[in-house]
Amino acid sequence: MRSATTGRVAGVGNLVRRPLFVSLLAGVMVASLAQGSAAAPPSAAAAPIRGATSFDLGPAGYGGNDIVAGPDGNMWFTNNANNSIGVITPKGAVKYFPIPTVPSQSMGSGLFELTAGPDGNMWFTGFYDNVIGKVTPLGVVTLYLVPLPKANPYGITAGVDGNLWFTLDSANAIGRITTDGVVTLFPIPVAGSTSIVVSSTGTMNGYSITAGPLDSLWFTIPMSNLIGRITMAGQVTTIPITTTTPPSLDGSTPTIGSLTTGANGSIYVTRNADSVISGMTSTGAVTNYPLPAGAGPTLIAQGPANTLWFNEPGANALGRLVVPGAKTPGTVTQVPLPAPNFLPFSVATGPDGSIWYIGMVNSGNTVSSPSNVPTLTIGRIPSGYGTLLSATVTGTGTSGSTLTCAKGEAGTWTAIQTRYQWLRNDRVMIGRQRTSYVTTKADVGARISCRVSVTYAPNLIQLGATAKPVTIRP
Repeated sequence: MRSATTGRVAGVGNLVRRPLFVSLLAGVMVASLAQGSAAAPPSAAAAPIRGATSFDLGPAGYGGNDIVAGPDGNMWFTNNANNSIGVITPKGAVKYFPIPTVPSQSMGSGLFELTAGPDGNMWFTGFYDNVIGKVTPLGVVTLYLVPLPKANPYGITAGVDGNLWFTLDSANAIGRITTDGVVTLFPIPVAGSTSIVVSSTGTMNGYSITAGPLDSLWFTIPMSNLIGRITMAGQVTTIPITTTTPPSLDGSTPTIGSLTTGANGSIYVTRNADSVISGMTSTGAVTNYPLPAGAGPTLIAQGPANTLWFNEPGANALGRLVVPGAKTPGTVTQVPLPAPNFLPFSVATGPDGSIWYIGMVNSGNTVSSPSNVPTLTIGRIPSGYGTLLSATVTGTGTSGSTLTCAKGEAGTWTAIQTRYQWLRNDRVMIGRQRTSYVTTKADVGARISCRVSVTYAPNLIQLGATAKPVTIRP
């Protein structure tokens, strides 16, 4: 284990492996960013989005940025340009928490994916440093070494068992880490062997991972065109998925990428090379949803109600899939982004009901990038569903009275856990985690608020909301 104040992690070398994420986007990056050419135009049926907002974060780093909702009501993201985990408020205020890295390692930690954990903290992967990281809402960072050198953790998600689960981009195993930092590796079976080894071929190495049906984690194995399932006991099975473009063992043409679970319980996976979203039941029955040629989706996430949202880096757009129901077919809509030459990396749903995205834009010389260097940008577009989660403090607001924290939910997701936290003058009050709070004389003049964090099935994503504070009177 390594904390934010400790130094080098022993046994981790200077790695040069290009993660699969970079391979997935390499062709689009060359066309859209390196040469400054326009991205592929959206389809004729696409309509411009209204109400879009974007935030310029300065020069972009080496890909791999992820964005997710956190339990504090903000959006959290990885930033390889400054080797930090960032948090952005709904109003666009940004704060960074630096991540320590191996001193001799020139490529940074390799901050790729992150997720909200069941402990109220954010968890992330450090690809190049071979670590799993935890950052608290106040920015305290702890790093845990993966017990297999150069295994390169990439995807990470919460499991129904209260632990975090992650993939290894360079080894045939799925990892599990408890909220106390205990790491266990489970092998992805290789013909003729049950051992866990670092592999250069990637034929049985995991990439994206999500919670899903049958109380299991589901993950992709791009180099073998397989969808994997791992139970809470660590048992792994796989289901093949057919693509038009065959996978290549050198990683130059990965055919499948990210996956998530839809409201109907099916698994939905991006097919980058084919520009297709495939929906697969837990028994392996597949339905395909073709996208405009060259869209190249790489990441897909749960949206409000029964929708899924994904990036289209080859089309300067996002995509929305309405998940099919018993009497309704699945439909796909392309949503063009307002900024030209934009390369979206990741999408996520925020508590405000917006679809947030992060990526790089090459828009010429700007204040933050005067040398025409691509900039890292976070944006949001309205989903049409309004605010999904809100919090309100009710009560008289006088000393000795009882305040109540009420949540408001407008979405149709299934809540499986709700947590409450009281705050005084924007600071967390330790031990105050009930729905009510009795004020005291010491609170007079203070601003008392509460925070609600809800975990939703089937993906175990979290949304958070903080109530407007009440000033306590005598």
